[in-house]
Amino acid sequence: MAGDSLGLPNSPAWTSYGVTVVGNKRKHNEDALLDCPSLGLWVVADGMGGHQSGDVASRLVVDSLSTLEFNQNLDSQVEAVCNRLHKINEDLCLFASGIQQGSIVGTTVVALLAKEAECAAVWAGDSRLYQLRNGAFTQITRDHTLIDELMDSGVMSREVAAKQVGANVITRAVGGQLTLALDVVRFQAASGDRYLLCSDGLDKELSESEIAELMAAGNCQSAAEALINQALSRSGRDNITVLVAEFIG
Repeated sequence: MAGDSLGLPNSPAWTSYGVTVVGNKRKHNEDALLDCPSLGLWVVADGMGGHQSGDVASRLVVDSLSTLEFNQNLDSQVEAVCNRLHKINEDLCLFASGIQQGSIVGTTVVALLAKEAECAAVWAGDSRLYQLRNGAFTQITRDHTLIDELMDSGVMSREVAAKQVGANVITRAVGGQLTLALDVVRFQAASGDRYLLCSDGLDKELSESEIAELMAAGNCQSAAEALINQALSRSGRDNITVLVAEFIG
């Protein structure tokens, strides 16, 4: 299914298509997406299933970001998204405190913002943004997980870090703690670039080479559906969300 376009015409510079499914094992879908090329805004949020109300958190993120109005430069858009995410973080922490002490109501988030060819990624957690350019496949985001922090600090290699208990624990999330640290990366899109936002339900099932191959096929809709179908043909043990955007230029 396509994401919400807010009833506005698509920007001629971008086209996109998003799909989210519950998967083969879960009873509820705690992922959410926002697909709005008319605003130059695409978002994937993955509610923290090990905690309470993950679907509430992910839905709040995409619903709240969908109300933003962008009519200025990219820096202003990035600032607006970050400010809104910090406000959502406060709201989720307050909501969680009303459930019971120590409760967490949180979600990952990855957002792609575009003003024509000017782009930015904003994220917290392990939902990812990939770029496919002239056959070269690159992960633009870096996972906020214990394993990546251990690697970045030089404490241990990925092979050693992966064996640690809780290696895949998320270290940042909207609603995860009172202080939210967001990462922001700015870059330029080139004509023909494709970008993939996804929850970890996809990369749990498919290798990067498989993702790159499927992402390149057909238009955005056929690529998104191919990624979902291939992931479901495996175990599909988690919710799966993919959003493919292409810069036409």
